[in-house]
Amino acid sequence: MLSNNQNKFMEIKTELRLHERIKESLDGRTQRWLSLNAKIPESELSRKMQGKLLFTDAEITRINEALKTDFIND
Repeated sequence: MLSNNQNKFMEIKTELRLHERIKESLDGRTQRWLSLNAKIPESELSRKMQGKLLFTDAEITRINEALKTDFIND
């Protein structure tokens, strides 16, 4: 049986940050593909996919349209 602390750690560990969820949703497509389809400059998307910059709500909307997902900004 897991303690409460272990349960919380497991929940936190399974929660992925937005850029990690986007990476998983690319499903073989490239960041360049996403950049072109979501109309986000490649260099900016690269920094955002590394977690260095945050996505705007407008960018999330365009990413959702390109990937057919329903992400919300963290």
